[in-house]
Amino acid sequence: MDPITLLIILVIIASAIILDFYKRQQDRITNHLHTDNLKQLLTITALDYKLGQMDDVSEDDRQLIAAQITQLISSYDNAEIPTETFKNQMDNLLQ
Repeated sequence: MDPITLLIILVIIASAIILDFYKRQQDRITNHLHTDNLKQLLTITALDYKLGQMDDVSEDDRQLIAAQITQLISSYDNAEIPTETFKNQMDNLLQ
C-alpha cells in the first residue's frame, strides 16, 4: 500500500473519531441545558449573586428577595408561568 492511501485512511479514521467525540459532547451539553438543571442553575445563580452583593442590606430585604425567588420557583413548578417568563423574571431579580 502506498503512503498516500495509508494517509487518507488514517485521516478518515481520525476525523470519524473526532466527529463522534464532538457529537457526544454536544448531546451532553444539550441534554443538561434542556432539563430541570436550567431552573436550578438560574435559582442558584440568582441567590448567590443577590445575597452575595448585599453585605450592607438588612435582613428584612434579604428575606423579601428569598421570598420572591421562592414564589417564582413555585409558580414555575406549578406550570403557572412558561420557561421564558421564568428566565426573564430571574434576570430581573439579578438586577
